[in-house]
Amino acid sequence: MMKLVAWSTVQSLLGVGGIAMLTRALHGRPMDLRTILAAALTVEGAIGALLLLLSFVVMSFILSFAKMNVYIPVNTGLTFLFTIVLTLVMDDARISMPMIIGMVLILAGISIVGR
Repeated sequence: MMKLVAWSTVQSLLGVGGIAMLTRALHGRPMDLRTILAAALTVEGAIGALLLLLSFVVMSFILSFAKMNVYIPVNTGLTFLFTIVLTLVMDDARISMPMIIGMVLILAGISIVGR
């Protein structure tokens, strides 16, 4: 189980980081094909795409030894947690009590489903 959690942590960090970098590359730009391709060729876009590719490679490795019905809840919980942390760090957001209660309930539900 520790191997699964460790590799899922790596995969979640790569996925969240890749999405964050691509979001930064595309933020505020029109969504036509030429603009999207130009954004993907920026440094942020290229790093984001590479991180997402590495995330899928790690996911393929994880699925070679872990059952999907265990991997998906673990990975979903970790991805959710890293997304919240990244949002708090990048956007200087505040944590409210309803947000904390919601995060605890989501993580508890994922942990129950994963067992």
